Amino acid sequence: MSTYDDVERTGMSTQDVEETGMTERAVLLDFPGADELVAAGRVEPPSAQALARALEGIEAAVAVQEAGHAAQRERGAVVTAPLRGMSGRRRVLVGLFTAAAVAVGAVTYANTGETPTDTGTRSEARADTASVFLDDVATVAATRSVSSGKYWKTHLTVGDSYLSQSMDFYVVNDGKAYKKGRRPDWQLGPKDLDWKSLDQLTTDPAKLLQLLRTPPRPDSISPFDQAVTLLGESPASPKLRAGLFKAMAGLKGVKLVGTVKDSTGRGGTALEFAEAKSVGRVIVDPKTSSILEYTFTWTAGASKGKVTHQTYLSVGFTDKIG
Repeated sequence: MSTYDDVERTGMSTQDVEETGMTERAVLLDFPGADELVAAGRVEPPSAQALARALEGIEAAVAVQEAGHAAQRERGAVVTAPLRGMSGRRRVLVGLFTAAAVAVGAVTYANTGETPTDTGTRSEARADTASVFLDDVATVAATRSVSSGKYWKTHLTVGDSYLSQSMDFYVVNDGKAYKKGRRPDWQLGPKDLDWKSLDQLTTDPAKLLQLLRTPPRPDSISPFDQAVTLLGESPASPKLRAGLFKAMAGLKGVKLVGTVKDSTGRGGTALEFAEAKSVGRVIVDPKTSSILEYTFTWTAGASKGKVTHQTYLSVGFTDKIG
């Protein structure tokens, strides 16, 4: 790498590079936060949404700094010259971006202060909100590939089940398939959805939220449960899954728990939704948007203390049973 390559990549003058004798690595790491970046090592890349928020914060911080310098100049104050080798704005921008990159890339979504209803490994990293996480995971869901098949297979820890496009429900025990009649339709507010109507359902987050908020029948499950069931147990398209995640962000009472492990030891991010007599918790894989586990706990009434949960090992389309 030539001296002039260093000039082009770092913004330093030719004289700066030649006088200091700095190596390319030293030049590139000559900014605030470089030590933290090196210490973080190799990290998973942050999501596009997380980077966008980080950049917005960085630009805002730079704007504030430049406004302060401008005000100082107007008052006749002496503004400290930029550190040698890189313009002041560039050093601040790179330094802030490094801090943001380490923050969003090296850690996962953290606990927000709520106490989990069951044991789990909690992250001690930064706090975040449920809406931020759900917005991020919606972006991941939207990028999943579109697929199809004759059956929708759900592989749980308790066994496998298959659903046909006509809503015929099958379970497999000891390698043999048994038809168990028709599966009840999925619920979404006042609507009952079968496979066909699921494909015709709106994917607009605002409209989905409106449906979730519409009072369902008295014996229907909560809006949170409805959304999780569709995300975990239905052949919803990537676009519909993205819309459902965004719609969930609009539900009041959804809280981010943080990084936990499901009953099989897989890591994910947990969300909780508390109602008068129950608490629902879902664990989502933020890298794939897959539902890993759903736990429902009765906190009051005759069923107080009763807990049910489903652990999803895998779900997807298939053309045959077994």
